[in-house]
Parts: sequence; C-alpha cells; structure tokens
Amino acid sequence: MSVAPARIKGQLCSVYSRAQGEDPGGSAPSWERCLVVELEKPWTNDVIESKKFPAEVASALALAETQGYSVRLQCVVPDAEYSSPGHTRVMLFSRPPRPFARFLKRDYLVPSERVGELVRVLLDQSGELESLDGYREDSDGVREMLVCTHGTRDVCCPSFGYPIYRNLRHEYAPRLDGRLRVWRTSHLGGHRLAPNLVDLPEGRNWVRIGPDQLDTLVFRERPASDMRPFYRGWVGLDTPFEQVAEREVFMLEGWDLTALPVTSRMTSSGNGSRSAKVRIEFPEPHGAGAVAYDAVVELAGIVPSVTCLGEGIKEEIEQYTTTQLEKVR
Repeated sequence: MSVAPARIKGQLCSVYSRAQGEDPGGSAPSWERCLVVELEKPWTNDVIESKKFPAEVASALALAETQGYSVRLQCVVPDAEYSSPGHTRVMLFSRPPRPFARFLKRDYLVPSERVGELVRVLLDQSGELESLDGYREDSDGVREMLVCTHGTRDVCCPSFGYPIYRNLRHEYAPRLDGRLRVWRTSHLGGHRLAPNLVDLPEGRNWVRIGPDQLDTLVFRERPASDMRPFYRGWVGLDTPFEQVAEREVFMLEGWDLTALPVTSRMTSSGNGSRSAKVRIEFPEPHGAGAVAYDAVVELAGIVPSVTCLGEGIKEEIEQYTTTQLEKVR
C-alpha cells in the first residue's frame, strides 16, 4: 500500500493509525517474565542506556538473555506514595504454567544499593533470594497499571499517555484504597496506539483509552464488549492468532473471564500461515464444567504505519480477523 508523502508528513503516528482504521487486536507483546524497576528520569530512547540505570541490573539482564531467558524490562518513574527514600521498588511478573488467569507477582522495596543483587537472584532463581525476603512486600491484591509516557522514545506517548496516567493516578487510584497503583512507564511497544497501558498482574494491554473509558477499565461495571476497540490483547498469549481469538471470547463471556484460568492453543494453521484454528478453554464461571471455543483467525490485510512527525511509511502492520467462532462445550 502506498501513501502520498504530502498526506503523512509531520503527522503524529497515533493520529495517523486511527485515521487508517488500524485494529489493534492481536498486536500486544507476548511476555514470559516482566521486570519492573523504578528509575529516576531523565531517560534515553533506550531506557537501559539512561545515566542512572544501574549497571548491575543491565548485567543481570544481559546474563539472562545469554542463558535463553525471556525478560521484558519496564522502568517506572518513582512515586513518593509508593516508595521510600533510598529504596527502589522492583517487581517481577512471571507467566505460570497454563492454564492461568494472571502472572505471578513478586514485589520488593529494596535499598537502592542492593537493587542489582536483587535482580540478579530474581532472574537466575537462585537460593540466595531467601536472604532478601525481608524486603518483599505483600501486594498480591494490588493492580499495577503501567501507562507509557516515554517521551524520548516517541512524542505520542507523553502527549496522549500522560493525561490518562494523571486521571488514573489522581482520580481513580485514591478511590480504591491502595488496591490500584498507577505508574508512568517506559516504552511498551506500539506508540502508534497511544495511550498505551498494561494492567498487571492480569496482563491485558489496553490502547487508545480516553476519559470516557476509564470507569469501565477500572470498575468493570459496563460490558466488556464496550472496550473492544481498545483491547490490544493478552500478553500471556504467544501469537496474534491466539490473542485475536481470545478477544472474541472475552467480549462474549465478559469480565468473568479475567479471573478464570485460560488455556489457548493453535490446533492447526494453513494458507501459508495466513490463518489458524485456535481453541480457547476455561472453567465455567459459576459451575463445575469446562467451556471451550473453536475459532478460525485469518490475516485480513495490512495498514501502513508512519514515522512519528516524519515523512514516510515506517512499516506495514498486519491485521487479523476472526472468521469463525463456535462454542463447542
């Protein structure tokens, strides 16, 4: 697909994406483990290269990579209400074996001089972790919303992300009595979809959220289907085909699905990997049986993505659609 440069020069990538009618479904990242570390600003484009990023943490991440462990790094801006002077909050979210409903969470508030030590033993899962148990905090019942505001990465993130962060942090979080913490985070991927946030430990990725969607996002008192245009996918799934199939089931089953252990698998693929059959399974929300859906998801085309405030096409984004969906039990 070609687009005349005169039509795209100087456009914000997120504005252009909306104008192209890009469907965000299926474009969420896939995470095995996500390491969240407080880091004072300023941040560079690649946050790990920031002046204040701990060298020991960078080394631990590099070692994990050489050992074949997949770790997603998210830095968050320190928040005086959530942390303490001289300490750094570190959280690790790990995908458990399937079926599962949410990532396993480990939350620490550690003296800043020990952050590298903590990250090293967290990532290599050594027995030394017990020596740091005194810094672990009980926050299993706390939602952590990470809103991308990484301005040195892309202008859309602070322009559209910061107002949503501000609303969530100052209007919604206080209403939940400590059960919701809201953070300004580094690049989540997909700034063309800003505002961009991930809701942990559940792991669902929401984009293009506006003030009108915040009540539904936080309190879930309206149907989940109202949020369909804003749902990018579940980072607990491995492929766009599975994410798109899960979206269709989620929109039908509603918010109850978020508390249920889900299994997703591709049963077959075809047409040169342009389509796949996916099964989504989970327990009945209020019963003893199991529910299963079979879906056929197909690559439906592409839309262009532009360089933010640039002069040309950056890449082409694949679009997916569910052509068949059947509840089989």
